[in-house]
Parts: sequence; structure tokens; C-alpha cells
Amino acid sequence: MDSNLDPWGSLQVKDYKKMREEFGIEPFNFDLNDNKMARRNLIVGQRDFWRIREAIERKDKFAAMTGLMPSGDMHLGSKAIIEQMIYFQQKGAEVYIAVADLESYATRNISLEKARSIAIENFLLNYIALGLKKCHFYFQSTNSRVQKFAFVLSKEVTFSEMKAIYGFDESKRMLELNSPIIQASDILSPQIYGEPMPTIVPVGADQDPHIRLTRDISGRMDIIKVKKNGNGLMFSIGGNDPPEPVFQIIGKISEKLKFKISRKNAKYRTAEVENFEGDLYELELQIAKMERSLNVNATIAPSSMIMRLETGIRGGKMSKSVPDSTISLNDTTVEADKKIRRALTGGRESVEEQKKLGGNPYICPVFELYMYHLSREDKDLKKVEEECKSGVRLCGSCKIEASELMKQFLIELKEKRENSRHLIKDYMENE
Repeated sequence: MDSNLDPWGSLQVKDYKKMREEFGIEPFNFDLNDNKMARRNLIVGQRDFWRIREAIERKDKFAAMTGLMPSGDMHLGSKAIIEQMIYFQQKGAEVYIAVADLESYATRNISLEKARSIAIENFLLNYIALGLKKCHFYFQSTNSRVQKFAFVLSKEVTFSEMKAIYGFDESKRMLELNSPIIQASDILSPQIYGEPMPTIVPVGADQDPHIRLTRDISGRMDIIKVKKNGNGLMFSIGGNDPPEPVFQIIGKISEKLKFKISRKNAKYRTAEVENFEGDLYELELQIAKMERSLNVNATIAPSSMIMRLETGIRGGKMSKSVPDSTISLNDTTVEADKKIRRALTGGRESVEEQKKLGGNPYICPVFELYMYHLSREDKDLKKVEEECKSGVRLCGSCKIEASELMKQFLIELKEKRENSRHLIKDYMENE
């Protein structure tokens, strides 16, 4: 595994276990039977997803955040992310979508005007057609609050950190260096301009660097820090201001949640709880909310759901930068058919070998089309998988079937797009 994941590259992740170990990502071990991606093991990791599970179960307020890079057509890999946003919206999340037009200008030299057109025609219309309800949809370039907060966040980040996370070197321009900080502002803005709350950010595995940076910044800005200490808790107070007002807040939290402060030390700016059997979710929420009286930048570190990168039909990760390996939601049925027929497969070198030995669906981009998009029912996906492995299913007929299913999907989506055009203004009321 390379020492850096590249959010802007087109390379596929080869070993997700190594990725988790290297970057401190936890496996996704949550039972989400109503989530297709979770059932099909397409979620390969998470950071603090337990907070989101708790928010859903308690019917608490929480946010779901994502961004889009307006540099080309929306492809199937982006569809997988927006389907997770729709899932969380149905679970009660307030949805925020940032158009990274400043980033597309910085990294792809796309004008703000062109980026706006791409975002609306190629992304927002498809989001609505796929089922996304009204949400907070905004452009980085016109959201002064996000820009101002990015300036505040830049105080927390050094070039050494950017180099360690992204592999940046001295040749990078300031626009490119600023881009991840603006994304961190996007991710934290639902809390900064609202109230502290759990926030879920579904991302492809290559986007985890943005999550790491944002979580690190969030932690640095908090004054009250708490960690488990055996059976108890250890509070520590950051900053240089007198600690007494913060001790008072910790005292109020202990009264509200009914636990006892065992010791406090003004010199070392700490407070200890010997035994804590309370609600960690509620504790973190109350800390962030009550700290707001002293620190307007108090937040709860964002959670993430990290998804397996869909393979491009010619290999590598599915990416706008490799159009021949990507199926766009705005492709014609003829274009999609040509791409699928030219796709790589996990088949054998000859029909005879395929019938005798079976194929390998686990290295097949066409099988991934079924897994991510084309098989609505798990039993249908299982049938494709078993027929491939047993040699009953041949690659030619499998591609024809996939092409027909994709054709139906694209025709239906195009019709829904056109029927949704009048709704655009409802999603852009503040633009």
C-alpha cells in the first residue's frame, strides 16, 4: 500500500485490510440489513459510525454530508455515494451537498461558470431523479460562511501535515493546498452554522485523507477533551485561558448525566471520573453543546462510511479522468452498450475453459456492475455469481444481459431527469 491515498488519482486500492491497518480505519461491523451496500460487503471501513447508529436509533438530529467535483459527467461510482446520502436522508439526516467548484478550478482549471452548469445538469438533476429530496445544495464559491470558516481552519494546519496526508511537495500551488481545507470547512459547516451533532460522510476509500484531516482539525479546536481511562474518564482542558470556567461546564455535564467527578487538578488542567457507566454518546453531545458558551468552534468529530471503489470497466478505479473506463449517467444507451461489450472480465481464455473451470466474478468489472447497480435483489446477484463460478454463465451473454439492464436503467433515469427539471429551484433556494 502506498503511504498516501490520492483523492485526485485514478488508481484502485488493492488491499483494503492493509489500508485499514495503515490509516487507522475500523472495519464496518454494523448490521444494516436495509442497506444494499452493507449487505453486499461494499462498505470496507468506518470511522466512529457508532455515533450515527445511535443517532438513528434515538431519532436524534444528525447530518449527512458529501461533495461533488464538477469536472465532467456523473458516473456510476458517484451514484453509489449519492444512494448512501438518500439512505441516510430516509433515516432522518439533514443532507448537505457542497459543489467543489473552487477545487475544480484549482485542480482542473474549470471556470466557475462551467462548473455551475456541470453541477446542475450532470449531477443535481441525476440526484433528484435517483430520489434525493430537498436538501442544502450549495457552491463553495458563493458560500461566504464556508470560505470564512476555511480561513479559520487554516490556522490549525501546517504544510508538514498536508505533506504527510496528501504527499504534497513544494511544487504545489496555494490553490491546491487550500482545497482540502475548504473541504474540511464543508464537512464541519453543518455543525458550525447549526449546532453540534453527529455527521456522516460516505466516501470512497480514496477520499479518506479528507476525513482524517477534518477529524484532526475538529479535535484540535475543542477545548474539552475526554478519553476512556480504565473504567472511568479523563477530561483534559486545552488552550491557555484559566480552566475554572471549563471546570464549571464539566460540573454541569456531570450533574446532567449523573456521574461524579473524582478529582480535578487546575495545574494540569484535568478532571477524573473513577467509574463511568453512563452514556458515551450523550456525554460527547453534551460536551460539544455546552462548550459552545466558551468556544464557538466546538464540534463532534465527523463519522465516515468508507466504500469499496468501483472498478472501471477497463480496470483501475471508475473515474471521470478515464472516460473510456467509466459509464456516465448521461451516456446514451448506445455508448453504454459499447463500453460494456469492451469491458474486461474475470472469464477464462476460451469458452471450453470457462465451461470446465468457471469464471472469477471477484475480479470482474462486469460482475461489479451487477453488484453495485444492476441486481436489485440479492438472490439475483447470487445467481449471477454462482452461474459464473460454475461455468454456466459465459462472458458474452453476461455482457449482453448487463447491457440490457443498463439500457433500462438509463432510459428510466433520463425520463426522471426531464420530469425533475422544474424542481431544481427548490434545491437552490439560497443560490
